[in-house]
Amino acid sequence: MLLEAPLQRVVGRFVPAALPPSGTFDGQTVLIVGATTGIGLAAAVHFATLGASVIITSRVASRGDAAKRHIEGAAGPSRKGDISCLELDLERYDSCTSFMAKLKNSLPGPAALDVAILNGGIVNSRWEESAAGWERTIQINTIGTTLVGLLLLGWMRGARAQRTSPAHINFLSSREHLYPDIDQLERWSQEKDGILRQVCSKNNWPGGFWDAEPNYAISKLLVMYTIEGISNFALGSDRDPLVIVNSVCPGMVKTDIGRHISSRSWFHHLCVFLTILFTAKSADSGARICVAAALKPKETHGEFFNYWLTADQYRRYVITRKRADRVNSSEDWPNEY
Repeated sequence: MLLEAPLQRVVGRFVPAALPPSGTFDGQTVLIVGATTGIGLAAAVHFATLGASVIITSRVASRGDAAKRHIEGAAGPSRKGDISCLELDLERYDSCTSFMAKLKNSLPGPAALDVAILNGGIVNSRWEESAAGWERTIQINTIGTTLVGLLLLGWMRGARAQRTSPAHINFLSSREHLYPDIDQLERWSQEKDGILRQVCSKNNWPGGFWDAEPNYAISKLLVMYTIEGISNFALGSDRDPLVIVNSVCPGMVKTDIGRHISSRSWFHHLCVFLTILFTAKSADSGARICVAAALKPKETHGEFFNYWLTADQYRRYVITRKRADRVNSSEDWPNEY
């Protein structure tokens, strides 16, 4: 699959996608979850430069304040006052719900939120348990992200009648959701604890020396299942989307998400360095793909976007509907949903 579209991958790395015209997001409000570094921060700069008021999130107030100052400086003095930051920790359910309450209080109503980008995530190379009892990668990338997505959609979908066009919710995904062993997931679906418990079990942790990012690909596959459910929930009685929901993969991007892998050994550090050096595009370039996804028409609702695979090429790698349903229906999601 990596050689499916080599030309597009090379071009995409060295020739950034064009941004939409200046003023495209004038008068709009854009929420970016996880925007203190990397793609999220670069996307916030782009949206602010294009006229949007931007709300970012951060787990740590000081990092959020620093990101806010950076966005204001990069977007220009005229944007000062149009950037705000709310606290959000995707690892904690109470943080997700309190964030949603603060977001509602900060806006005049759900119609005021035009675009939400869920960008938060980690690559954890060591097994760690979250406070809620799940493996931390799954907790943040899958469970927390899904919870915030559901909370946002439940609020935003009621405002469709007040808008001339649907708002957008975009999940930052990864092509790595195509890589997990679906046979193993099907076997786990027969276990009484369900797939989620099996995936999060320390006994099933796949982290050998060569597996530098255990559970990352699975976390992205599981959240693709929940995105499909969220997409269905976003449909109105006429089957038109009340909110346009999509997932997007910007490809390999130069960010610090691989820092946990680098910390394992000098060998892992070298591998991450070389991978970034020879294959990754800049955060600015990756963020442009997120901006483009926020302008997709309603006809693309529910679709996954990858900058170097066409929709037909992508479908050739997706597991069959029957197998996906068998895995998805067996997931024992937390009661918080």
